[in-house]
Amino acid sequence: MNLSEVTYPRDTKNRVQNLLVQEASRQPKLIPRWRKPAMLTFAGLALAGTTAGGVYVALAPVDDKRDIRCYYHADLTTRMPVIGSPGETRPPYITTGTFIAGFDTENNPNPDDKNAGMQQVNDPINQCSRAWDIGIMNQGGVTDDLIPEGFVSPPDGPRGDRPLREGADKDQNGNPLSSGPVSIAIGHYVPFLTACVVDNTVAVIPGPAEVCARLGIPALEK
Repeated sequence: MNLSEVTYPRDTKNRVQNLLVQEASRQPKLIPRWRKPAMLTFAGLALAGTTAGGVYVALAPVDDKRDIRCYYHADLTTRMPVIGSPGETRPPYITTGTFIAGFDTENNPNPDDKNAGMQQVNDPINQCSRAWDIGIMNQGGVTDDLIPEGFVSPPDGPRGDRPLREGADKDQNGNPLSSGPVSIAIGHYVPFLTACVVDNTVAVIPGPAEVCARLGIPALEK
């Protein structure tokens, strides 16, 4: 996946890499932050140092977190097939969010705001973990390649009284997948997820912390 295949200028990745190398050799410990024009998508780009694998990570903030992208794979461009509609495809992600209870859509004060009536998502990883848990991210087996050998997926339908394997009701950070005293988690496979930034939108992508850098995009600044 090359940066030039997405929506960035062709020389953006090379310029960012050169800046990272120069900055690393000049100040290996103290890493400054700076801002770039929003039109470059790398708004608020900052150096965050290196990951365990030695990959430099750029960070970018996202002010509007009402609409979160959950990607099927660490792939920003390959479109997914539409089940039941041969030849049709859909984006390489789904969008998810949380609606404000009682919001009056008929009297929307901001009709031009496509995310009107939705809350800011404080935990994008948890939000997309829920989508993976209930099976939305593996309809038609499109992400079977990510499921480790020996993992037993739950049968279709609501969980009911079916016992849940230990830890399946929480995300990778130990946060519950559902609110309330009773868990409604289903138990489908949830891969390790990382929050990146694509098109000034939070993009939660399956993969380790360095997956954003490998794809040539910034990680989400927390």
